[in-house]
Amino acid sequence: MFHPIVNAAKIPVAGRERRAITNPASGELLAEFVCATEQDADSAADAAGQAFTEWSGTSPHARARVLDGIAQRVKAASETLAQQITLEQGKPMDEARLEMSGVVGMFEHFAEMSDTMTFAYDRPGYGARRRIDMVPVGPVIVITTWNFPVETAAVHIAPALAAGCTVVVLANNDTPSSVAMLVDILNQSDLPKGAVNLVMGSSRVLSTRLIKHRAMRHLSYTGSVNVGRDLAAQCGAEIMRCTLELGGNAPAIVLPGSNVEEAAQALISKRFWNGGQVCTAPNRIYVNRDQHDAFAELAGAYARGLVLGDGMDVATTMGPLANIERVQTMDQIAADAIAKGSTVILNDPARQNEGFFAPPRVFANVPDDALGMTEEIFGPIACIAPYDDLDDIMARANACELGLSGYVYGPDQTAAEAVGARLQVGSVAVNQLTTAYIDVPFGGLKLSGLGCVGGESAVNEYLFPRLTAMKP
Repeated sequence: MFHPIVNAAKIPVAGRERRAITNPASGELLAEFVCATEQDADSAADAAGQAFTEWSGTSPHARARVLDGIAQRVKAASETLAQQITLEQGKPMDEARLEMSGVVGMFEHFAEMSDTMTFAYDRPGYGARRRIDMVPVGPVIVITTWNFPVETAAVHIAPALAAGCTVVVLANNDTPSSVAMLVDILNQSDLPKGAVNLVMGSSRVLSTRLIKHRAMRHLSYTGSVNVGRDLAAQCGAEIMRCTLELGGNAPAIVLPGSNVEEAAQALISKRFWNGGQVCTAPNRIYVNRDQHDAFAELAGAYARGLVLGDGMDVATTMGPLANIERVQTMDQIAADAIAKGSTVILNDPARQNEGFFAPPRVFANVPDDALGMTEEIFGPIACIAPYDDLDDIMARANACELGLSGYVYGPDQTAAEAVGARLQVGSVAVNQLTTAYIDVPFGGLKLSGLGCVGGESAVNEYLFPRLTAMKP
């Protein structure tokens, strides 16, 4: 049984709803969690507000030592947390271990940020002594998502703590147990009591309650555009700052003369990573017409080699999706692609009887109005389309309302970088795959979000430059 955690104490079951956590590989009950009430959310916000007084008054160097200690505790528990991620989210253990490696790195990095960032500076002039102090904004609401449950918690918790803020985490109901384990570890550290709290249950009710609570001063959310819009509107009504990392519909452009084997291996491996449930995954893959068919066949060969199964099985290379709704959505996207004339490279409907499995699918010659091109797929489907003219494909790539990440592969690095510079996205990978690093800003343009995670920019999301003007 997993419980909300308020003021470093687990909230009891008595008088509260319990919900099931399902193992997506089997469809069977994995565990249960206790749903927080609105009063529990108030208590969590109160606890964060009280702890903020102490934590915000702690020196950045002292905060760095606490964060470094947290990193060591999380590292020691990484294998256990990785197993829990796989059990409740479904990804293969190697991918869960990679997620946990990133989480440890986040706490290590933001410990360093707290130790090395400039939190105060002087700005002489205008006949006054002027000091700018970067002060923490206050308690933060962190809302996680299910595809990277621990990572999407830590990516906001770590910089918020580095800035001197306290936190109330609202965990996603598909994957609350691994987040509960992380928060439990944080509460065993040298943080003040109540610095990190956890609620879970009715997400809409709890998020609204927290946003309206006067102690809370910032909201950070990773998830869908629709939910992000709603949260931003609520934050606007309360004049609350927010950081939103929302959806992606990443274009990938393969230029003429590319090493098609290398490009296909790279882009398709990332397309199917975590079962395609990655916001930065190449979603609309545009290949020059001369290499389109060869690329599509290579994509199909890669997808045929994927081994679907329980993520705890070492032979598994792709696990289940998060829930049955995701499986149904994949069926709809595939049917739409076929109905609109796409070439079927791989569309084997066979899947295991148990669990939430969707087979890998590959379509070529996909028209721009197909769902797989207009919507974020967020599942194991690769949609590939040919192009003839560079200016035309740039217009098509940039026509999307989302702008998180993009990819370019080409034989000439300088020319490929020039194409990447024309993409209207927050991050571009050129002849490689990584679009997000913990030590530099990562965020989206257009409807893909507000603000940044990563590096000093992430800490600054939770700071305000306060001026003190003094007589010379």
